[in-house]
Amino acid sequence: MSNITPEILTFIEEIGLDYERQNLPRVAGRIMGLLMVTNGPLSSQQIASTLQISLGAVSTNVNLLIQVGIVEKKTLIGDRMNYYILPSDSLEKEVNQLLAEIISRQAIFKKYRELVKDDEVVNQRFKETIEAADFFIEKYEQFLTDLRSEKSETKTIK
Repeated sequence: MSNITPEILTFIEEIGLDYERQNLPRVAGRIMGLLMVTNGPLSSQQIASTLQISLGAVSTNVNLLIQVGIVEKKTLIGDRMNYYILPSDSLEKEVNQLLAEIISRQAIFKKYRELVKDDEVVNQRFKETIEAADFFIEKYEQFLTDLRSEKSETKTIK
């Protein structure tokens, strides 16, 4: 992978650190960063070599990314190796995952809000959390609608 400059490696590392801040494996973030700057599929060996990590680390983290739905496994006719790519809707899938997390958290607060109704401070905290979640849900859903619309328009223009 000759087009990986020091600046691109810095980008890849930043994505890894961002994943780590979100309590996800840094290696998974580094793999995502690499796939983001790569045009076409990459094999496990290419990923391991570029990121200077073991094939086991590639396998473990790629499987996590596949499970989440933001990386896809591809095969090439006549080639027994597996390759990995970012699907065209990877951003949408990441946003959907964030949306699901917010909805899940909000449901917990709604479920237990009745238990704290007598404590004004705690009840207010629950209310604000639920309202903030409503705000984020609305904005994420609007973002997804706009994203889909923009993609549809782009396909129509081509």
